[in-house]
Amino acid sequence: MSNLAYLILMILFAAVMAGGYALIRISKKGLVLDQSRRSFLGFGGEENGHAIFIGMQIAIQVFGSDELRSKLADLIAVAPGPDGERNEDVASKRRFLKSLAAIMLDNQYAWEYGFWDFRRNGDEAIAQFSEWTNELEGSMATSPEELGTEVDSLHRFSDQKEFLIVTLLLLIDNRDEPVSDDIGDYEFRPTYFQLAKPFLNLVEQIRDEDLWRSETFAELLSGITTLDPRVIERDGVFIYPGAAQDGISSLDLLSDKEWKYLTDHSLRLS
Repeated sequence: MSNLAYLILMILFAAVMAGGYALIRISKKGLVLDQSRRSFLGFGGEENGHAIFIGMQIAIQVFGSDELRSKLADLIAVAPGPDGERNEDVASKRRFLKSLAAIMLDNQYAWEYGFWDFRRNGDEAIAQFSEWTNELEGSMATSPEELGTEVDSLHRFSDQKEFLIVTLLLLIDNRDEPVSDDIGDYEFRPTYFQLAKPFLNLVEQIRDEDLWRSETFAELLSGITTLDPRVIERDGVFIYPGAAQDGISSLDLLSDKEWKYLTDHSLRLS
């Protein structure tokens, strides 16, 4: 009887050990055991890390003025080249990003709500960029014919100019391959990974408790200005509302459940 009990005990012990080993393997792969907000934001492992996505959206109090929208619209109107062109002028792209960040940071005192997302898995990064872009382009007026002169009373309470919502999207090349448009011998060129690494390090150093702080959004904007434009594979900047005669009221913003992901994160209270 004692031998049988010992055998059963050994079988149970082996089963427990096997289960423990499975949990360790899952946790190392960053799968379902990691339920933190950091996991939700895409801070998983580096597997398939050929691309990085960063998306940022900020609702800014404009106090009835159209000045900020006009500045951003003028900047975007002269932005260099179509999205994703590798042969666009690097210096112009750098100036554009620095000017955009400068305008946004100058208005940090008026930031009201903010949301950002980050993906370092290449497939997820590409999918997120496409999803954000398609949804924003589908829901926003992008041509004079779409703008109109009146507020859609079926979906909006008011055209009062209280908020401007600015979205910045970047798809960053993170391949461990030398950049293709550099001067000098190929073997001495930096890789896309090396050029993107400082920004990746900046994001990874953000603490969970600081994810939704105004200062964190400012850090991200400043970090984007230090990116070498050659690693930016795609980019997009969206302004809502897009028309000078239109506006978005606090009632529209707070009562529409479609904006809840944004209004859940107050930058005033952070």
